Amino acid sequence: MDFITSVPTVFDQTVPLDGKVGEYVALARRKDDTWYVGAMTNWDPRELTIDFSFLPDGEYRVVIFKDGINANRDATDYVREIRTVTNADRLNIELSTGGGWAARLERVE
Repeated sequence: MDFITSVPTVFDQTVPLDGKVGEYVALARRKDDTWYVGAMTNWDPRELTIDFSFLPDGEYRVVIFKDGINANRDATDYVREIRTVTNADRLNIELSTGGGWAARLERVE
C-alpha cells in the first residue's frame, strides 16, 4: 500500500514506452524528479522490454513490484525488488495473465 499511496494523481510528463490497443501498455510518468513506470497486459501473458532511455543522465534507484510466480491464480502474489539503473539500461519483464508491473525511480545523489 505504501507504493500505491505514494503515486501522484497529476504528473509533469508522460512518455509512452510500448503498447497495442486492447492488448498491453507500458508508460513512464514523471512528477518533479521522480519517475513512475507501469505496464499491464490483457489476459495473454507476455514479455516486454522496458527501455530506460527516457531518463536524464545519472543513476536511479528503482523499487519494482512485479507479478509473482502464482499471480495468474492469486492477484495478491507479487515480488518487490530494488535495483539501480541508468538511461543506458533495458530491463526484460514478464507479465502474467491479466498482470502488471510497476516501478518508482528516484535519482541517486
